Amino acid sequence: MSKRKRPEPKLTGRDPNEAHEKKLLDFIRSKQGTGATMYELKADKTIPPTMFTRLVNSLKKKGLIKDVPTMNNKGHKHFLAMEFEPDKELTGGEWYTDGTLDVSKIEDLKAKCVMILERHRHRVVTLDVMCAYFVKEEKLSEDQTKEILKNLVLDNLIIEVKSTGMNEFASTRIGEVCYRLTGKKSGNGEARAGAFASIPCGACPHIGLCSPGGAISPTTCVYFQKWLDF
Repeated sequence: MSKRKRPEPKLTGRDPNEAHEKKLLDFIRSKQGTGATMYELKADKTIPPTMFTRLVNSLKKKGLIKDVPTMNNKGHKHFLAMEFEPDKELTGGEWYTDGTLDVSKIEDLKAKCVMILERHRHRVVTLDVMCAYFVKEEKLSEDQTKEILKNLVLDNLIIEVKSTGMNEFASTRIGEVCYRLTGKKSGNGEARAGAFASIPCGACPHIGLCSPGGAISPTTCVYFQKWLDF
């Protein structure tokens, strides 16, 4: 969760409703990156029930709060103070935009990973090299790069191997994580079990967001279904 400089409240004291606005704003700020739902706001019985929508809209108009759709239910909004960024549990993280999984961005990054490995088809590419490229050229974090690589392993498009320090691994440290395209197997690397050798959930970057009936669930997961079919 990141926090920006808190905007100065534009409350003048002339409006009798401002006391209620301040109470709602303080509560929303206390929730930080998780925000507060309208249901939580209405738990305050000192404010007339008919005023909540008007008060929230006033705070939004003054630039003090914003509403953020949740990943699992786009119609279910959380209200956050402007100085806070929504938590990953709320939005789904970097791969989601307005509560929707950015599939085209993910597929584009996966294609670039494959392109790099094709360019170096006759040798392995280390995790450090892959991370260095995507951090510099695509502005991804190291964790995001690892998530893309894990997804490609789940897709059975690439394989993750450990360096033995010999032959094609001569320029890498023993035990260093490397990647290569699937197809011709190398007898010099120790291949890790991928999605089709063990249940994919352990390597899934979204396992923490997976739940029955949710936007991400075992019943809708294509990787889990592939594992079952395999």
